[in-house]
Amino acid sequence: MSPSVFEVSVSADGMVEPGKGILAVFVPASDGSSPLVVAGCDPRHNPGKPIEGLAGPVFLHVRTALADPTGLRWVVVDNWGRFFEALPHWADCGQKAPVLEFKRFPGGVGIDAFSKEMGASGDAALELLSTIVEGGIPETVPVSARQFLETIELHGNLPAPGALFRVVQAAALTGDVTAATRGIQADPVISATLINYANAAAFIRAGKTASVSEAIQRLGLDQVRRVVFVAEMMAKYQKGACATFDYKAYWHNAVATGAAMRGLMESFEIPTRLADDGFTTGLVSGMGWLAIAETYPNLMSDYIKLSAGRNATSKAKLQREVFPASIAEVTATYLARFDFPETIRSAITGVPTRDGWAWFDCLASASRVAQSLAPLPFLAFPQNIPVPDRCQDEWRNWQSLLNS
Repeated sequence: MSPSVFEVSVSADGMVEPGKGILAVFVPASDGSSPLVVAGCDPRHNPGKPIEGLAGPVFLHVRTALADPTGLRWVVVDNWGRFFEALPHWADCGQKAPVLEFKRFPGGVGIDAFSKEMGASGDAALELLSTIVEGGIPETVPVSARQFLETIELHGNLPAPGALFRVVQAAALTGDVTAATRGIQADPVISATLINYANAAAFIRAGKTASVSEAIQRLGLDQVRRVVFVAEMMAKYQKGACATFDYKAYWHNAVATGAAMRGLMESFEIPTRLADDGFTTGLVSGMGWLAIAETYPNLMSDYIKLSAGRNATSKAKLQREVFPASIAEVTATYLARFDFPETIRSAITGVPTRDGWAWFDCLASASRVAQSLAPLPFLAFPQNIPVPDRCQDEWRNWQSLLNS
């Protein structure tokens, strides 16, 4: 069975029909977790009663629609955001709504307790509910590029890093290495990412390190801030608002583009001392895709479906037809919000940089090489470009992180 969404209303006499007021989602069994139904009042449409008084008829409606799957567990989320498992007395109800008992989860009534108890099915149910609520307003896509960029910049769903980035950003402004180290050490995943980055080819002469503090010393706080930005974004956006957007493939392609940039810099006579900027440029060069996927998921979904099976030239033409602004423009607008250097944004948009290095040409080649290393199907690049040995070596440095 596939996940299902029920948007219903409940009349005064307990009749349930499609409408507004209650949201319920069904998620089938997954990774050892039970099949699950989660119901709550739709925050966009107040049904006038708490979910506890409406769940019985709603659960009967869902059970009938699903033909009574075995092992199903039932959960309600009240208006305070508390989670309770509902125990319906099906044997006593006949064709009427069951009487429900509500019990707390072993860990409490919070979202963590719910997720721990319900596992993968619970996480999938929450993701589905969030997508419905946050994406329920129809998209109105601005016609002009300027309006499109302004709307994305001001959109409430614009992807953003979390609290650790803000800690490191503040530390970078004051030069406080201790504060940055303390903040990063509290996050084992990002600590590992930073150490992996510091152990990349540019620092091979310094030997391997397992120390967050030493990694920061090697990279410098400005570069650490960029690494943390991307690491938090990678951790946070494994799933998102656009159901057809492959977030994992996107991040793999982003890392591959960064690795290819490092591998190609010498060919474009860009000094190796700028390797960090090169990697970061490649890594964030496609951030516009993520920004559109989160702010205009339906538009992104339409493009992905239309691009399927097309060649690179046809995809490039389709992008110009579907999106009011180019992906490069969206990326540059997005990165400006987070104080990425002008050099990086200029490299992405093709504006000549003051240093005179061929960043844009290098990025153009790296993007094509990355499509051979880690294909992202909807990109307008062929997938059979030869991969130079140096790019392969750089890409190999990131496999343990990407496969963890």
